[in-house]
Amino acid sequence: MSAGRDAGIDAGVGLRVDVAIVGCGPTGAALANLLGARGVSVLVVDRADGILQIPRAVHVDGETMRVFQAMGLAREMLRVLRPGGQMVWADAQGETLLVRKGLVGLGPQGWHNDYYFHQPQLEDVLRAGLARFPRVTVRERCELRALAADAEGVTLDLRDLAVGGGDGAALRVRCDWLVGCDGARSRVREAIGDAFEDLGEHQGWLVVDAVLDHPLDLPEHSVQHCDPARPATSIYVHPLRRRWELMLMPGDDPEEIVRPEVVWRLLSRWVKPAQAVLERAATYTFHSLVARRWQRGRVLIAGDAAHQTPPFLGQGLCAGIRDAANLAWKLAHAVRMTAAGDALVATYGPERTPHAHAFVALAVEVGRVIQVTDPAEAALRDARLKAQGLQFAFPTPRLGPGAWIARGAMDEDASRDDIVGRIAIQPELPDGRWLDDAVGPRFAVLARSGLELPAATRDRFAALDVAIVDDPGPRATAWLAEHDAAAVVLRPDRYVFDACPDGSALDASAEALARWLGAPPTDADRARAATCSMTRSTEGVTR
Repeated sequence: MSAGRDAGIDAGVGLRVDVAIVGCGPTGAALANLLGARGVSVLVVDRADGILQIPRAVHVDGETMRVFQAMGLAREMLRVLRPGGQMVWADAQGETLLVRKGLVGLGPQGWHNDYYFHQPQLEDVLRAGLARFPRVTVRERCELRALAADAEGVTLDLRDLAVGGGDGAALRVRCDWLVGCDGARSRVREAIGDAFEDLGEHQGWLVVDAVLDHPLDLPEHSVQHCDPARPATSIYVHPLRRRWELMLMPGDDPEEIVRPEVVWRLLSRWVKPAQAVLERAATYTFHSLVARRWQRGRVLIAGDAAHQTPPFLGQGLCAGIRDAANLAWKLAHAVRMTAAGDALVATYGPERTPHAHAFVALAVEVGRVIQVTDPAEAALRDARLKAQGLQFAFPTPRLGPGAWIARGAMDEDASRDDIVGRIAIQPELPDGRWLDDAVGPRFAVLARSGLELPAATRDRFAALDVAIVDDPGPRATAWLAEHDAAAVVLRPDRYVFDACPDGSALDASAEALARWLGAPPTDADRARAATCSMTRSTEGVTR
């Protein structure tokens, strides 16, 4: 299909859109915002009637906040987010085992590294953002009944429960692309038809959220209570909202343990019934799963439909937002470029799978440290933590094989290669703007100050609508120097497409980018190809 089509009614099919999204939770709403900003026609359907008014996720990181910035919703998000800080690990007696300090001030993404929130408020911001886009439609109380995919798109049979009474009204939708953001029990994933990789974590926990009457004398940071009698986590969401997660132990009755009198007894070391209202008490099994297949033809999955993680790193919602950021610009390009866009979208799963896997695997590792229940083993763990600390680095994974292998082979310089395929920093530019605000939702070249770029290279990037930032300021210049790069090419999701040792190497990056995006060759490309062909022919004769 060619450039973005308005949602409309087709006599033979029903509603026609570029992209249909099943599920309007944070991942689905984020994807719809990013697509709407790019002019793509989108239908989002969700079985629920409005936003689910219970707390679930409570944490996002600086990279996630950077995606909210790209949506144009950062200011609104700051009204519902609280910057976070350190995490303390304590033994059974409450003595500190170690402190993992949070970053003070702004992090490499241009935002604080940690934020805490009440999920319904965050979803309110995302849903309200969709109202900005006339080509994005949300249908609540609308569920997927069946889908049929072919080489050109997907036909959906929906049941709109908001109209028609009883079993609702039938609605048929034709879309070029379907994305299932419909959670752990995804119907769309069933249609893709493949299994998860299971990383082995399936532990039951009681999750309790409470609204306080007034602030309590409790730590204003999160605490991992490494108590073998019952491991627990206490989370400071904001002064009047707290979460406790308590591991289920042998003999616990999942139905009995959520009774208010039992919950209050378990929370008695932190809070009393006269001090708070229980908002939710529910048992969950924390899973560690990554889908082996994220796409089949024109059908894709994202968020919990594609991966599920234990909460010990606070990365569940973050991973879904990364999915949306990776996929949105590729789908928008596919809507414009048809066949070339199909190949671009096909990099989504291969890129995201190992990236998501790295976070899930680390969450499992950290969880196994917390969830020790044997007293002797716990004593050894406590001694090790006091002596050595917790020996892991928070991951900054590289994307899996996909677009970041810009020229078909990695450069010989390992320092530059280390940043290719990873998230870039967001510097403040000399004019006071942040990088992402300055370049918008495009590819960008970030070059050190004073780097000479040939006019032909500038023209090649201009033809691809790539922004060139050649006065990035001291922070970006230092980051480039740290990685022995004179310039980097950044994707719209701000992952590094290529890193170059000098200005002349950028010309090869521009050529690789054009090839990857399926752009038609320029006259300069044809001349270069003819020259290379003649050179190879001559070399063959002389040898």
